[in-house]
Amino acid sequence: MLVVSLSFLSGAARSADTLTLAASEYPPYMSSQMANGGVAVAIVREAFRRAGYSAKTIYLPWARAVSEARDGHLDGIVGLWTTPERQRVFLFSQAFLDNHIGFFKRRDDGIRYRALADLKPYTIGIVRGYANSETFDAARLKTDETLSDASNLAKLAAHHIDLALIDRGVANYLLDGSLAALAPKLEWLPPAVVVYPMRLGIAKRQPQAAKRIQDFNRGLDAMRQDGTLDKMLKQARI
Repeated sequence: MLVVSLSFLSGAARSADTLTLAASEYPPYMSSQMANGGVAVAIVREAFRRAGYSAKTIYLPWARAVSEARDGHLDGIVGLWTTPERQRVFLFSQAFLDNHIGFFKRRDDGIRYRALADLKPYTIGIVRGYANSETFDAARLKTDETLSDASNLAKLAAHHIDLALIDRGVANYLLDGSLAALAPKLEWLPPAVVVYPMRLGIAKRQPQAAKRIQDFNRGLDAMRQDGTLDKMLKQARI
């Protein structure tokens, strides 16, 4: 079904004013299970609407989402971080939110830090398969792997680890939902280890890539000016 849809959308039947964008399952930023598609998807859709476009979203595994957008099979991809490799093939929009990657701790623990080296006495939970920042890896801290962000927070609450490395928005989403029982026990520990600005990416090979990025940025600017962007981010606790 998905292959048929992608084939159809890459043909002449695609409307010039209707865009099909790739995304992946990364709630609360992107999710087919959320009413608005996730806050990042909702922001992108609204910015394009203000610029005169209709935007649809196809949710794919992340690696495939990137490749489909890169190869021009889809019009763009939601939620892309910039890297030198990606900058060679994508045009990037203005950032519309920031991913704060850092630590959650137990509320009753007095852990504080200024530099990552301050955390050497502690065991930090990480998720297997995640690419952590170069800054974190270079600190050579003691880590403990688990299979998911939810499991990481549960281990933190149960005193099996001292800190959990996690995206702040993802943690808030889990603690507002499936892990609500743990919310009174856990809190964010500033500062963030790294902040990644999230953007829309459109492949340079797309004939109208520059215009669509420009149009998107214009819609996003309007959302900033009238407070819509800030309101959406606050509602999502980003």
